[in-house]
Amino acid sequence: MTWQTDAACRDTNPELFFPPSEDDTSTIVARHRIAVAPICGVCPVATECLRWALDTGQDYGLWAATTPTDRRAIRRARLAGVPDPVADVEPMCSGCALLFPMPAVDGQLCAACTERTLL
Repeated sequence: MTWQTDAACRDTNPELFFPPSEDDTSTIVARHRIAVAPICGVCPVATECLRWALDTGQDYGLWAATTPTDRRAIRRARLAGVPDPVADVEPMCSGCALLFPMPAVDGQLCAACTERTLL
């Protein structure tokens, strides 16, 4: 996680990013989210932060100003083949929603999906 050294929040109190409530609709979570939004908004590694939170299944805290509910919705959309405009800058396989390791054309299938369609 070398991206953390470049994070805008590196000198911020971590408690700001971990509200005392797990209810994303609560006022306290909303206040925390409003407080972290300007920090995350100017962060040079917000995309890496969000990717890491999504890829490691972070179920607590605000990562790149997203709540656990936001991240679950992003994961569900990815499984349906819909990339997230922030976390998934690179094209994804339209069959399985895996990110391509190298540039590809949107709508292109990864090798595994291509092989499945040939069978």
